[in-house]
Amino acid sequence: MNKKVGPILALIVFVIILIGGYFLGKYIAEEYNKKHNTNMNIFEIMKIEQEDIPINYVLKDGPKSIKELCGKDTGICNKEVGRIILNNAESKLYIYNNFDNPNDDAINYFKLNNTKVGSFIYLDEFAILGNYLIITEPNSINNNYIIHIYDNIGKEITNYTATNIIKNYEIKDNNLYFYYCDPADTKEIAGNILPKVSYYKVSSDNINEKNEESFEYKACS
Repeated sequence: MNKKVGPILALIVFVIILIGGYFLGKYIAEEYNKKHNTNMNIFEIMKIEQEDIPINYVLKDGPKSIKELCGKDTGICNKEVGRIILNNAESKLYIYNNFDNPNDDAINYFKLNNTKVGSFIYLDEFAILGNYLIITEPNSINNNYIIHIYDNIGKEITNYTATNIIKNYEIKDNNLYFYYCDPADTKEIAGNILPKVSYYKVSSDNINEKNEESFEYKACS
């Protein structure tokens, strides 16, 4: 009897430890995710905690230019620049950007974890709007630029054409604001043909709809 009891007790103790470890790990993960606004399991958290380099959430404090993220403005940027959190999921942000691109080739891109996104001629700014990632893409022809909006897996949800008037886009209270100069809509004022300049708002709760907050006919620059 004693020979049978020993293994059974050992098995019971093992099961108790296993169950206790499961619930302890679950509790630790819940507290960590609550504190850091993430959604990771205990093994992902243990991996992070074991890393020597502190995690750099690069867009936590607001938009960053490509120069700020890469740490230089010449040559080639080809590295992981930090991490971002979108929709409670953490992703590594990797950037490839050739600052010397004389032929305007669409060779620049970024990655969320291992997902490659886009082929851009220029990359300008990265920002977070609610649960979305914003990338701005300027051009060398005029003051217009494109605001690309992506979800947490790198899928482009929508984009908007904007015009750099006074300043670029602005993010306030989880809303996106930007100007757009429409050359197809003009009015003659005091002998001058002036285009319509609209001021738009996009809410992070309805990313596919832009609302015109105001407009006036004036010069675009």
